[in-house]
Amino acid sequence: MKVYKQIMDFIAGVEKIVMSVLLVFVTVITFANVVVRKLSDSQFAWTEELVINLFVLLIMLGCGLCAREGSLISLSLVFDRLKVGGKKVFVTIITVVNTAFWILLLKTGMEKVITQMANGKHTFSLGWPEWVFSVFLPIGCVFLILHTIEFFIDVMTNNAPCVKPEGGND
Repeated sequence: MKVYKQIMDFIAGVEKIVMSVLLVFVTVITFANVVVRKLSDSQFAWTEELVINLFVLLIMLGCGLCAREGSLISLSLVFDRLKVGGKKVFVTIITVVNTAFWILLLKTGMEKVITQMANGKHTFSLGWPEWVFSVFLPIGCVFLILHTIEFFIDVMTNNAPCVKPEGGND
């Protein structure tokens, strides 16, 4: 279990670095586009296409990290009122439902990527293959699945802060 947690900590660290770099990159190219647009009558048309698609990746990775902390998969109105045993049952149900949804989204995303690869369509501004951006959805789903399962394991082994008994509250 300790090795698993070290691997997941490493993956989360890589995700945070990727997200940080992407956010800086998106901010810089958006700012550059604004400056060019204000100083001239033209703009970088490709920035909008790139920024929108990179935001999909940022959102998916961010959701994965939220799932890792349990922020994504709990309804605090109900969850916070439950005792430790009830929280474990609640997390089990939510993990099954969420994981099923992420798997369905992964399957759908992969089908879209495969279809786009077969069609050979390219994006309007950059002229890149469309699947290059569409693959962000299945990639994000993989991280969502990993982190949802990680949170489930943490809850079941009492390693998640949200299930640690306070004063014998079980």
